[in-house]
Amino acid sequence: MKNKLAAIDALTKGMMVLTAFCAFAMALFILIEISARILGLKFYGTAEYIRNTLIIIVFLQLPFAVRWKSMLAVDIFVNFMPRIVKKGTAILGCLLGILFFGAVILGAWEPAVISWVENEYEGEGIVDVAAWPAKFSIVIGCGLSVFYYFVRLFDIIFNDLAEVSSGETAL
Repeated sequence: MKNKLAAIDALTKGMMVLTAFCAFAMALFILIEISARILGLKFYGTAEYIRNTLIIIVFLQLPFAVRWKSMLAVDIFVNFMPRIVKKGTAILGCLLGILFFGAVILGAWEPAVISWVENEYEGEGIVDVAAWPAKFSIVIGCGLSVFYYFVRLFDIIFNDLAEVSSGETAL
């Protein structure tokens, strides 16, 4: 099980690297767009690429944040909780994370598949950008997040609470 989890962790880290390149490409597109405007030239497609790239960046980074327990927690409250309340809160947070991201997957799956099958594009005619990568990044990012919430839930329930400290509760 640890080898499989390590492989999924490597995939998650790889997705973080991919999003870093996406952020760099997005910054480059903005620089080119601004430079073209200053020179009086037309550079098309920046808005379409930026829109899709932002979605990809957000949702492909999400599993990394869940895995490394970087989700928001109010430390001032968690630090003062008794151990059993802290464990209960962590379990509730994991269950809410599974429920929320599972609902997002259910809502995003059909539009992603339709986008793929119908070869859906976004754009205003001059530049057409495929819509399916952004839509599938929502499904993939939320799917891995649900997986990591299950992993954390398993750790909380069956392992010592030592790993569940302030700042590591879900949602």
